[in-house]
Amino acid sequence: MQACRDGGRAAERALRVLHHDYAGALLNDAWQSLRNTEQAQDLLQETLLKAWRHCSSFRGDSELFPWLKQVLRHAAIDWLRKSRPESSIDEPGSAAAAELEDALRAHHGGPDDSPEGQLAQQQLDAVYRRCAERFAADHPQAAAVIRWIAEDDLGPAEIAQLLQRSPGATREFISQCRKKARHYFHDWYLLAAGRPVDAPERTSP
Repeated sequence: MQACRDGGRAAERALRVLHHDYAGALLNDAWQSLRNTEQAQDLLQETLLKAWRHCSSFRGDSELFPWLKQVLRHAAIDWLRKSRPESSIDEPGSAAAAELEDALRAHHGGPDDSPEGQLAQQQLDAVYRRCAERFAADHPQAAAVIRWIAEDDLGPAEIAQLLQRSPGATREFISQCRKKARHYFHDWYLLAAGRPVDAPERTSP
């Protein structure tokens, strides 16, 4: 990052190092947000260029990769807003939504190494991918928000900063995202909870 600040050939070499060390992980995160390989590659390049231009804002008091992910998130939000803006609605959070997020967090936690656990995990993973792909294709920004909550453990204040919305509007939008996620992950959630997939969905109180 100091080389990026200094400019010249040192900056060029530093950019190559950034690309070599972090491009793969950042590209995966970009694809998870946009679900389009070409757009994800463009977003990656935009992220690395933004990191170079704004390297003075990196003070070295945190790891470099989380800072790069934050730069990518801001860029991804801009892309998603341009491609498919989504409005917010008043929808209070429900216990069912919280249960779904707990299940999503557990899904990204430690695996069960027993043969039975591995087989069950493979089945869950297949259903999870199908649900996640449909959710991201239909509602990319909502899918990104749920991923930030379940995988990155971001809170409403951090999401409000990323979305550049007021706290109240962010709470409403998160509630909308949860409602959509509950619909798309319904089959996966039933399997994760040990219930048959064809069971009727429980309505929230």
